[in-house]
Amino acid sequence: MIFTTISYDGAPNAAPIGLHMKDEKIFARIYNSKSLDNIVAKKKAAANIIYDPFLFVESALSDIQPDNFEHGGRFPVLKEAMGWIIFDCRVRKGETISFVELSPVEAQIKHRQMKPINRGFNAVIEATVEATRYVVLKDTKYLDRIEYYDTIVRKCGGLREKEAMKLLFELIGK
Repeated sequence: MIFTTISYDGAPNAAPIGLHMKDEKIFARIYNSKSLDNIVAKKKAAANIIYDPFLFVESALSDIQPDNFEHGGRFPVLKEAMGWIIFDCRVRKGETISFVELSPVEAQIKHRQMKPINRGFNAVIEATVEATRYVVLKDTKYLDRIEYYDTIVRKCGGLREKEAMKLLFELIGK
């Protein structure tokens, strides 16, 4: 999922964040970040269902352009989303990572499509996770993992996955 949030001054933000479910409750674990600051300030977030690997990379490693957003349910969501869910958020702040309980308040399915499994797409997602770790920790083991996923993208990915990997390498300076 790509979460969208909004700052006090109305600036939208997007970042990939995983959702979890336990005991019928939906939650996310979010590191100290712009997204967490926005959730603490506004007590809302939206989960956008996205199948664009380029947008995953862009939202994880940089700020996406404001023209990628629209206001679904009076809250910023991504125009390319297949659907979205807006949540009320309750934050339990931690030292480096916070627990955010999510209560759905509004949702929309914009497009119903079957998406086949694509190893290239999945490899971009995994490479993006490794890239965010590399950016923070500067450990070269993450570069090795990114290279591994890049070989899968080159073998199994389509044009958009290859463009996403190119952007990833540019954004991490490699």
